Amino acid sequence: VDDFVLWDGVPMPDGVTPLGITKSIAATLTGHGLMGVYGFSHTHRLDSDPGLMAAWEAWVEAGHHLGNHTHLHAPLRWMSGDQYCADIDKAEGLIGNLIAMAPERYFRYAMDMAGETESKRGRVEDHLRASGYRNAPITAWFGDFTWIIPYYRAVVSKDEDAKRMLQETYVSSAVGQLAAHAQLARRLFGQDIPLIWLIHGTAIATDTLGTILNAFVESGVEFVPLPAAMSHPAHFAMPPCNSEFLRNHLQRYAIAAGIPEPHLDPAEQLRV
Repeated sequence: VDDFVLWDGVPMPDGVTPLGITKSIAATLTGHGLMGVYGFSHTHRLDSDPGLMAAWEAWVEAGHHLGNHTHLHAPLRWMSGDQYCADIDKAEGLIGNLIAMAPERYFRYAMDMAGETESKRGRVEDHLRASGYRNAPITAWFGDFTWIIPYYRAVVSKDEDAKRMLQETYVSSAVGQLAAHAQLARRLFGQDIPLIWLIHGTAIATDTLGTILNAFVESGVEFVPLPAAMSHPAHFAMPPCNSEFLRNHLQRYAIAAGIPEPHLDPAEQLRV
């Protein structure tokens, strides 16, 4: 789960708070027997609202784990390697005591974008190793952030038809895109691999995550802890850098392998 405390300026319906979202998602995961799920949330909003620390604490109190997701949530291509390393350290200084409670220390690049040059990425990877972190990439997503604003509008306008339609498309996209990523992984590696799936801490996620997890189970998904997924070479190897477009770790493998551009989610054409 990335950014259970969302980015600055993201609107929320009345009564919906980052702490409430965090508690709801954590409880849904626990209720489905999923413990020790890693949450990666940037820490920038703590600068203006230190009280939001309660969300990070609630995640850990619910039996889940925290990783480092930088402080500013800026793509590496926007910063020098040294600036990015300092941003990692800033997040560590704020939530390092909570990260230390996890059995393994994981980091996730903001937007899963690991820079535009191998030398810059190498500088960051060296810093991560020296800090005791491993990069936990994303190998399955569904562009879930694109539902945030439409869902907000549906909720605040009390448009129940739009709200229901958005929930249905959100769930069907989550299920369909997981299957598409699994199919791409089989094409790349000749076998099923443990995928690392991403969802963000949003209002629509709180309302639909249980339905998504049930649909995953019905379609034959087996859940494994992040350390088990990280044992597969696909996750600790690094595909070539992709400098501009929003692509996840698995998609970058496909691009490097010369597989025609894998259109796996509605947001993947975004430039960042």
